[in-house]
Amino acid sequence: MIYFITETYLKNQTPITANVDVTDVTPFIRTQCEMRVQPILGTYFYKDILTKYNSQTLNHDEEILVSYIQPVVAWRSAEDAVFGLSYQLKNKGLQTQFGDNSNSVSIQEVNFGQDHYAQKASFYEARLSNYLKDNKTLFPEFTSDLNKDSDLKPLKTLDSGYTDSIMFF
Repeated sequence: MIYFITETYLKNQTPITANVDVTDVTPFIRTQCEMRVQPILGTYFYKDILTKYNSQTLNHDEEILVSYIQPVVAWRSAEDAVFGLSYQLKNKGLQTQFGDNSNSVSIQEVNFGQDHYAQKASFYEARLSNYLKDNKTLFPEFTSDLNKDSDLKPLKTLDSGYTDSIMFF
């Protein structure tokens, strides 16, 4: 299954270079989709959009939505790859990469790289959230009662007119 981005998209839209083996990055793509995009969309809508994306049956509005999802997935995957490519779990434990004409970086530099990419990813997550809030009427699967776990959907009100959330003064 393709999680909204291709290898070409990832390498053209992030600093991940052409010589990076995409199989070293693909585990991060799925997990970042599930950790970052799914909570925004909600599980029901996420599965619907992902299925349509993979079967190439998106309508025009869904294609636009996917164009907001893709940079989130790409930049979050790049953020995760900074650590995953710098430190890899091998049969002898956690190892740093060290090859010809290259030097391993310190953990502080790895953290700096992750933070740098996380800032970009956060920007794109906010754009996705704002787009979905402003255009929720275009996506009946998003507003469906079956889509219960989106971070963006407002709580249903009880018969009294109050929500079931806690209010502090």
